[in-house]
Amino acid sequence: MSNFKSHKLEGAPSWMRFAPYAALGILIFSLNSGSELNYFMRGYLVVLQAQAGIVLLYFAMSKFRKNPNK
Repeated sequence: MSNFKSHKLEGAPSWMRFAPYAALGILIFSLNSGSELNYFMRGYLVVLQAQAGIVLLYFAMSKFRKNPNK
C-alpha cells in the first residue's frame, strides 16, 4: 500500500518543506539571544517555544494545504 500523505508532498521542492521550520528556528534564536536571562532559563524557554511553534506551524500548514476532499 502506498501512503497518500507522502504523495502530496512529492510535488513541492525540499527547501519549501524545510523553510517554515528554518524560519521558526531563526525566530526563536533571535528572541532568546538578546535576553538577559539565566543560561538554564534560556534553554528552558527555547524548548517551550520550539514545542509551541512546531504545533502552531503544523496546524497552520494543514490549514493552508489544499484539501482534495472539499
